[in-house]
Amino acid sequence: MPKPSKKSARVVIYTTQHCPHCQHAKRWLKKNNIAFLDFNVAKPGKIQKNFFQMGGRSVPLIVVGEEKLTGFNPRQLKNLLTKAGLLPLR
Repeated sequence: MPKPSKKSARVVIYTTQHCPHCQHAKRWLKKNNIAFLDFNVAKPGKIQKNFFQMGGRSVPLIVVGEEKLTGFNPRQLKNLLTKAGLLPLR
């Protein structure tokens, strides 16, 4: 699966390297063939600043279009992706 560009990505996940819930979320997205951009917010810089400006307080923070989901809940993520037209109705 090709990696999406910043302009084409509809799913962005903000993570840290040692976050187990982040790893689960990324595996779930890959398993479901959802293209996403992964940003590590552990290091100070522009990405971390954007994370905090959008209200991020914990990871993973998953952004689908304009919708945000904090934490990893497969059912909520599936609903969000289905609503965005990125997953078929099942």
